[in-house]
Formats: sequence, C-alpha cells, structure tokens
Amino acid sequence: MKYFKWKIKKEHHILKEFKKFLEEIEKIEQIQKIIPWRISRQQKWSSKQVISFSYFTSSWLKFNLKKGSTVQELFVVCNEKDKNIVKEKILELI
Repeated sequence: MKYFKWKIKKEHHILKEFKKFLEEIEKIEQIQKIIPWRISRQQKWSSKQVISFSYFTSSWLKFNLKKGSTVQELFVVCNEKDKNIVKEKILELI
C-alpha cells in the first residue's frame, strides 16, 4: 500500500532510528516528496548511525541512511534548481 503522510511516502518500512530525521527534513519547503526505499541488511552488528549523500539526478537526490550494517536508500524529490539548496539544508541537520 502506498500513501503519503505529509511529504513522506509510506510504502516501505522506515528504519526507526531515522524517523525523527525524516520528520525534520520534511520541514524543508523546497522538498516535494521523501521516499524511503530498499533496506539492505548484513549479519554484522554495530550501532553507528550515518547519513550520507550519494548522488543527484534531474529530479531527486539520493541519500543512504546507515545503522551499523543496515542501509536504507532515501530519495528526496525537488525541483532541479533547488537541488543544491536542499542538499545543504539536509547536511546541516546531520
């Protein structure tokens, strides 16, 4: 089932450690949608949390949300002219 709560798409599971972060970036007015995506898990265990920028496309930015050996892809949709502004605002919140 796909649905949006404000700007965050709720189709896939969201790592609980990052829900508050997603609610914070949702307040950035240039962002149109936030799409949490695939989660990859490995058998290793660690508690370190990392949010990293991956790359731009014409209409979105890709970030990786990491908790130990678990990684969730995150896509942030915005206008092309706002991509750098959005990236900087997100990185300020990290």
